[in-house]
Amino acid sequence: MGCLFSCLDKNKDLSDRLLNKDGKRYESIDNTVEDDMDEFSKTGAKQIIVVNSSGVPSKKVSVEDFAFLKVLGKGSFGKVVMVEQRATRKIYAMKILRKDAIKKRNQKLHTKAERDILENMNSPFIVQMHYAFQSHNKLYLIMDFVNGGELFFHLRKERKFNENRARFYIAEIILALEHLHNKGVIYRDLKPENILMDSEGHIKICDFGLSKQGVEGDTKAYTFCGTPEYLAPEILKGVGHDKAVDYWSLGALLYEMLAGAPPFYSRDRNQMFKNILEKPVEMKAHFSPEACSILSGLLVVAPAKRLSNANEIKMHQFFRGVDWAKLAKRQLKPPFRPNVSGIKDLKYFDKMFTEESINETPMMKNMMAGVDNTFVGFTYDPRKFVYEESDEYATNSTNDLLSKDH
Repeated sequence: MGCLFSCLDKNKDLSDRLLNKDGKRYESIDNTVEDDMDEFSKTGAKQIIVVNSSGVPSKKVSVEDFAFLKVLGKGSFGKVVMVEQRATRKIYAMKILRKDAIKKRNQKLHTKAERDILENMNSPFIVQMHYAFQSHNKLYLIMDFVNGGELFFHLRKERKFNENRARFYIAEIILALEHLHNKGVIYRDLKPENILMDSEGHIKICDFGLSKQGVEGDTKAYTFCGTPEYLAPEILKGVGHDKAVDYWSLGALLYEMLAGAPPFYSRDRNQMFKNILEKPVEMKAHFSPEACSILSGLLVVAPAKRLSNANEIKMHQFFRGVDWAKLAKRQLKPPFRPNVSGIKDLKYFDKMFTEESINETPMMKNMMAGVDNTFVGFTYDPRKFVYEESDEYATNSTNDLLSKDH
């Protein structure tokens, strides 16, 4: 589960069914260019002061509040660890990122974007952030721990899903996308690796490092980013894109669930891009008429003609019989339940990571002493009002510091 969150390398030991010509799985593309003075470095932080609703100073959350249990994944920026909150005994996933690695690889805007997006999300189909804090050299995100495996793992194992199973997952993904879009966010990296399954079989999408905030009305974004197999034509053309790109990716994902491979896949990336722009969608013989119809509506090259309205998609005949109200409340029984014995069962995680010793020391005195000024605004604690004092401002929100798209 290497892509539990953004900024972690993907596990390369995957099925060969979706490899490039070098024998590797395609990964996300990102051509964003970041300025040296980005949204993380507008102010010079002095310290963190956490107060409750009465204005009384209160203890801030730090790594000391969590017991480190198992490593879940590692990457060039840091790692994800299963932790237990000492006070509540709740299990979370702690994402630990090294500030020097983030700055060296120009990922400050993406890290900021993910943190801000997660703060504003409230959907059962999106991984939730519970806390965010930092030390002098690291950033920490406390997230939902989801242990049912990536959708990619289950799809790789089954090769393809029947339509009932695919319909259930796609319907929950639609509700997640609808929530994101209503919040002014384009997701831009929908793929099986970014869809997690909980212990009951419901899905949660994760990894918002390529997402774009502040997209309302006719606003367009221009960054060339995403994962090759699922890129919408307008991203390839560089003509500007909006929320419709997520529904193209939804169509490509549904096709992959039903056929076992994305609709325009090629081991030659340039050929795949040409296929996306020019090749008609090949409908498989076992696809139902309803599946063919919705795929034909989603995989339309022209964004203006594409099915890209959540309510219209919900009314499509492919979803006939879906009770959307019950689905939104997670009251519909999933078609598959992961075989986990409890919240600490890690069978769907790579043993290469889970059997590794944890080297992180959870004792951090003077946690904010000499804090790196380029990451002001990162701290988040929903229980209190959090003020980050600086020479220029004090605020309890970072929603006005939106990342810039180029």
